[in-house]
Amino acid sequence: MSRLDAHEFLEQLPGVGPKVASCVSLFSLDKHDDIPVDTHIWQIANRDFGMDLHGKSLTKRIYKQIGDLFRDKFGHYAGWAHQVMFIADLREYSSRLPKHLRHP
Repeated sequence: MSRLDAHEFLEQLPGVGPKVASCVSLFSLDKHDDIPVDTHIWQIANRDFGMDLHGKSLTKRIYKQIGDLFRDKFGHYAGWAHQVMFIADLREYSSRLPKHLRHP
């Protein structure tokens, strides 16, 4: 089943939206290019990859644009690149990174 088909199926379940579908898809269905988008990934897309999403809502179209950005940059394993960036963006973990990889 494709990533898009998995999303379509999962989002039919009560309480499952795009982010939960992406998490299930990435972590349980081997869809290595799925990107769960939340506030941290939204900020990374703006700060580190030049997206200008300030003042916009996270619609399905923007959710797809952010995912496509990560897939274009990181390819088949974009979901795992996303996970590393997500964790590195969390204050309690960033101190464990080498100094040259930390955000100011």
